[in-house]
Amino acid sequence: MFYKKILFSIICAFMINNSNALKIEIKQGEVKPEPIGISDFKGNNGQKISDIIRKDLNLSFLFVSISSDDINTIDLSNWKEKGARFLLYGKVNNNQVIFTLVDVITGKELFKNKEVNINTSNIREAAHTISDYVYERITNEVGYFNTKIVYVNTVQKSSGKKQSHRNTQLMIMDQDGANAKSITNGYELVLSPRFSPDGKSIAYIAYSNGTSSVFGKSAHVYIKNGNNSRKRLLEDSIMKEWIKKNNNKPISMTYAPRFSPDGQSVVFAVIINGTSAIYKYNMTDNKLIQLTQHKNIDTSPCYSPDGKSIVFTSNRAGTEELYVMNVDGSDQHKISQGEGKYSQPVWSPRGDLITFTKQIGNTFYIGVVKPDGSGERSIASGYLVESPVWSSNGRYIIYTYQSSAYENPQIVLMDLTGRYNRIIKTNGDASNPAWSPTITKK
Repeated sequence: MFYKKILFSIICAFMINNSNALKIEIKQGEVKPEPIGISDFKGNNGQKISDIIRKDLNLSFLFVSISSDDINTIDLSNWKEKGARFLLYGKVNNNQVIFTLVDVITGKELFKNKEVNINTSNIREAAHTISDYVYERITNEVGYFNTKIVYVNTVQKSSGKKQSHRNTQLMIMDQDGANAKSITNGYELVLSPRFSPDGKSIAYIAYSNGTSSVFGKSAHVYIKNGNNSRKRLLEDSIMKEWIKKNNNKPISMTYAPRFSPDGQSVVFAVIINGTSAIYKYNMTDNKLIQLTQHKNIDTSPCYSPDGKSIVFTSNRAGTEELYVMNVDGSDQHKISQGEGKYSQPVWSPRGDLITFTKQIGNTFYIGVVKPDGSGERSIASGYLVESPVWSSNGRYIIYTYQSSAYENPQIVLMDLTGRYNRIIKTNGDASNPAWSPTITKK
């Protein structure tokens, strides 16, 4: 409950003041993984690349790699005896990895001598790219291995004689948990990271206690760019003018940011005088547009992948429910139909489902529902499961998991059926994840 506790306390404080593609076989919710032989690639770093590819495909729940310890050739009969359905082999040649994928049963080459550029600094990226090629050719779905995950990690900071205090920092890592590094300094509370559609920027909340401005206390949406610089989403000059137009009402807090699919705008919630409403900020012309009214608690907006609709949470019906509206704020209507408190809705990149968090009593759930409110089902539950986000291909979800009040939060990846899941190992606690789009293949 790490993320909710921190965010809730902050909010309360402010309120008080192709045809050959494999057909994935699913029987009664079970996915049958396809056995794939992955021969150690020849050349410099070849084995390292092969190992990364094996790990990627194994962790997708759709494949199981077959050991090549006693197979040093690409003789299909040997791999067939081992039960392989597919075979991947390749070599590192100067600044390229050249690789081939074969259907072991038919002997057909699904692709031959495909090339990926490589250098000493992008070995993992090259391996993930090859994994994407294999995944896409066999499943006919977009690969997700060449992606990043950003998450919130707790840090202890002390300064001179001052007592150690608990803050948070943003960490970024490869989707398999490798190469984790901090991207904020850990001297403030940071929450709700969100990738831009091109993966080059991250929006998040930063809260520095005691700092004030035209906004009031400094808990607001910031944008961190690829060059590691950051800026507040709304400049003081824009906000001063906007405050005048709103009868000089102060801005208490901006939070829960989400980029539009084209990356040209951000939707987020703004707290004013104890209520929060949803706003859209157009970054091209610096226009701030109010989409809902300050009558209740409207929050957690998220665009549909076509950019025409927004799903959000509101307590206007007495408890937290899911609502959908047009991108201009019109046609606001409730879609949730079950019991419990709904929150944190996120639209699938495929557009067919919305995932969300729900609380019934002391139990939390991760669920999915169609945009019209039909077909709701739970796919995870526990002491704390929250903050779900989709993979770029819409097949997987990662979320925050905590087994008890005495355990640290962790990030779990599961497939859309909810039957297959695994913890993404991190150093220290990890919560409130965001998943980047797939990096363009080179």
